[in-house]
Amino acid sequence: MQITQTELPQTASPRGHLFGQSAALVTPFTANGSIDLERLQSHVDSISGAVDGVTLFGTTGEGASLGQKERETAIDAVLDTGMSPSRMTVSVISCDIETCESMVRTAARRGVSRFLLAPPFYFKGIDDAALERWVASLVEKVSDLDVQFILYHIPQVTGVRFDVAAIRNIVASCGTAIFGIKDSSGDWNHACQILPMDDLAIMIGDERLLAKAAPLGCAGSICGMANLVPDVIAEMIHNGTPSQELVSIIDALVSFPVTPLVKALVGSCRNDPEWARTRPPLSPADSVIVSELTPLVMSLQN
Repeated sequence: MQITQTELPQTASPRGHLFGQSAALVTPFTANGSIDLERLQSHVDSISGAVDGVTLFGTTGEGASLGQKERETAIDAVLDTGMSPSRMTVSVISCDIETCESMVRTAARRGVSRFLLAPPFYFKGIDDAALERWVASLVEKVSDLDVQFILYHIPQVTGVRFDVAAIRNIVASCGTAIFGIKDSSGDWNHACQILPMDDLAIMIGDERLLAKAAPLGCAGSICGMANLVPDVIAEMIHNGTPSQELVSIIDALVSFPVTPLVKALVGSCRNDPEWARTRPPLSPADSVIVSELTPLVMSLQN
């Protein structure tokens, strides 16, 4: 997509909300379909020194397919690795406020204070006012807790947009309970509209946009490729260093269901095929594609 100069922010926004790099953790499963807590802990141990934090139960983590009890055991398992709750973000993905509140309180009891909030996604065509009311209702429900939310803009999955006007109205209503935005749309036009919002932490989820977003006020990223190449992602965020090799890998990834591929690549790079398991409704990645991409990913790891 070609962007004209007038569509770009004219000045860099201050990065006072510098968030850094949070790995959108993949969720491993055992042969019986339960979360493989041992592999999850091993994976967190392997990347914890290279990332600023981890995010549980997002799109890459198949969060929409995980139940409440599973979430509790997974959070506890990650905490048992020594990961500080201050470095953890927990994704909240549900259409009803009661379940969202339960997800927040479960994690908050364990010290987690930051949440990635997906919009209600079942009913389509909702307007900004209704979206604002939904977010404000959840914020009010947990107002007794010291928590903050990152609005999750991924309309290609949810069918719901957090556009500029909606974001501004939500912040006006909810105040500092809104920490920032994660823009995973891959739409550079949208990124350019929100990057100047220097009262919020603007995270870019599409790694292909990170290097050019960094000098324009990008606070960091919650992204799937941090499971695989955190050093490359760190260079993009902190130094604006581009990686055409990573862009080429992601261009290939997005031609297929991304989550199964990222999981399978984690396993392939470790010679551990158990990582290929997914939970329905997702199907495992094509092994041929995994084999083709593995050497490209491993070349970036070295």
